Amino acid sequence: MKKLFAIAFVCLFLLHFAGVYTYFGVRLMAIRQEMKQLLKSTPDHQLEMIRLTKSEYQKSLREEDELELNGRMYDIARVEVKEGIYFVYALHDSAEDNLLGFLDEVVKRSSSDKKPVPAQLLQFFSLDFISPQTKICFVRELAETISPAYPMMYSAFYLSIGTPPPRG
Repeated sequence: MKKLFAIAFVCLFLLHFAGVYTYFGVRLMAIRQEMKQLLKSTPDHQLEMIRLTKSEYQKSLREEDELELNGRMYDIARVEVKEGIYFVYALHDSAEDNLLGFLDEVVKRSSSDKKPVPAQLLQFFSLDFISPQTKICFVRELAETISPAYPMMYSAFYLSIGTPPPRG
């Protein structure tokens, strides 16, 4: 029961720290799936045509089917190349723009926080929760007589435990 509680507690903290990024990743995948479906059903006359040179196209291409131009995300339906000019037929993806803006705001706020870590938290992290054992059983003395060059080699593994044995 204690182990299950500890695992749940750690998962809760991990979810808290990584929750925003997990939401971002899941939402981004959902938006991309929605846009793929929308691109399949959109007629050609509703697509935006963007004219780019080869260098502009390569610089603004984020993935095989996505383009970022002037801070706006576009999902590419098709690309035609005529005389070195790329004609990109795409749809503006405002949902992805909003999501990327949200992530930028979260990162900007977290990086602009210049407050020092509270002293109570630093004291908590510096606490020793496991006291060092000072008793060493006879195995260390045996190791010293056999090999005096390595007297402390296995001492950490053979520390005695200061509790009585369990009752039968």
